[in-house]
Amino acid sequence: MASTSTSAKFLQLYQSLPADAQYALVENSLAPLLDVVSKPKSNLVLASAARMHKTYASMPSLNLKAKKLEIASLLDELARDHKRSYVKEKSRKEELLAEAIESVIDWLNDIWKVVYEYGTNFSKAHDCLLYAFKAIEQIGDARVGCKCSFMNMYISVKIRRSSGKVVKSFHFTGAHNLDRVMLWIWRDLFVVMLADGTKRQKSAIPDMLDDIRSQFGWNALELLLYGGQKSDDDEDDFEDDVDYDDDYSEEYTDTDANSDGTACSDAQCPCGSHASHWSSKFNNVCTSLRNLIRTSLVSIFATSPSPILFASISDISEADATDEDDLCEELFPTLMRIATYSPENFATALQIYNINTLLASHSYLLRPCDAPAYQLATIILATEPSYQLNALRIIEKELLDTVHAIHAAVRNAFCHIDVQANKTELTEIMALHLEALGRRGRIDRWVGAVVSPTSDTAHPMALAALMMGLPLPPGMEGAMDDADPLGYIDMDIQDPDLDDLREDFRPNLKAHLAGWIEAGRTIKGGMSMLLKVYTVIVEMMPFLGAPDIVDEMTGRCVPPHSSLRSID
Repeated sequence: MASTSTSAKFLQLYQSLPADAQYALVENSLAPLLDVVSKPKSNLVLASAARMHKTYASMPSLNLKAKKLEIASLLDELARDHKRSYVKEKSRKEELLAEAIESVIDWLNDIWKVVYEYGTNFSKAHDCLLYAFKAIEQIGDARVGCKCSFMNMYISVKIRRSSGKVVKSFHFTGAHNLDRVMLWIWRDLFVVMLADGTKRQKSAIPDMLDDIRSQFGWNALELLLYGGQKSDDDEDDFEDDVDYDDDYSEEYTDTDANSDGTACSDAQCPCGSHASHWSSKFNNVCTSLRNLIRTSLVSIFATSPSPILFASISDISEADATDEDDLCEELFPTLMRIATYSPENFATALQIYNINTLLASHSYLLRPCDAPAYQLATIILATEPSYQLNALRIIEKELLDTVHAIHAAVRNAFCHIDVQANKTELTEIMALHLEALGRRGRIDRWVGAVVSPTSDTAHPMALAALMMGLPLPPGMEGAMDDADPLGYIDMDIQDPDLDDLREDFRPNLKAHLAGWIEAGRTIKGGMSMLLKVYTVIVEMMPFLGAPDIVDEMTGRCVPPHSSLRSID
């Protein structure tokens, strides 16, 4: 009993040491003990060491440093060849690309052998897989002209055992899709670690999953669980990319399990995350891997929630008989805590939970691109009789806000539309019959009188208003859109890095208005509210009641008045 306790304590201390310290301990303290113990015991230890040496003698060497030098050399050669191609008629680009990709593919097979057949060097294999992904990115980003060769390269990968038997075949177009092969290898790495690894090795899995998330994105964790590709993915998206080879069935070919479990080596499991080359020992730990991935995704959801991530967690949870209601109850406290931290979080909370208190207190966080989620949440809210009146208020407010935004856009393009003389003229035109003599000419003159000047020259009044901190006078809102005379904005407005912000905050008034009108039609009492809003619109912009006037105004809307194009 005392001996067992001592050995357990020693192992605990040994595993806590760095690799160099472990080697020093064996060399300086343990190896000399073989000279003082009895001959049978020392022979037993030597025999055990000899067996391990024989087991790992033919194991592939995962030399990460050498692979980095090899890929760097090939990339340098690609760059030199690209420069020489300007003065030579021939280029070795295709050949060098194929050589670089084939080098990575061969290395991936070696990595799989080390982790699955030999069950060792898990941490090193993980680092090698991370670099393999970087290597593919470097090859794809190499400055060698057009990327067509890289993106359309036919890739054939066969994962073979040391005996030569094919375990898995991948056939797809585009070297950038090699990440699926890497995720398939990572899945085998983790199941072997969970089945045969030490406690210390297993404790490293969450950090490894976090490395994968950082490199590939969180959705790669779900794909990893299914061997690189979900069985329910749309076939149209993948028929040209991945084709599992069926010609090697006599050579022990693997086909991942489908959701019905018919191809799974564990016939009773419907989760679709097993592989037919696994033994029962590996199939038994698949649930542990699924739980680790789910835990990782939940931790991501706690900081960056999204409806897609919620759906992914829900899909994984179904395998554990956790329905969506239970999942909502589990994640509800987390999402409520962070819902008001950002517009993204708030929109996610609305799509998943549709909380009335959130709508009432933090709707200002929503951006124009979040309008569909806001509209859906309001429609669902109206299904509860106690919240129906509140839903109608929300729709009315959003419609009126949109109408005022449209009116502001119209005033920007037709700055004199609110001049009393022009308003009186419009009333008289509206009183005329559509086919009345002279109506067409009066419309032309009226639109010409209200339209904003088209000159791009900054108006002195606009500059004076800017200097005094006052809003620009009507008709001059766009006078200085393309200028920054005081140098306040130290950035390029057309910077492509701002494309996502421009898309998030693009008004899209037409779709916004149509969406809220449709929401009003959907709920009880909405039609009367829409009629009320229509009355406000006609009072604010009476010309909308005359299609010929609207057509003439649209025709006068030239490029400088781009704000009107959003409501055309």
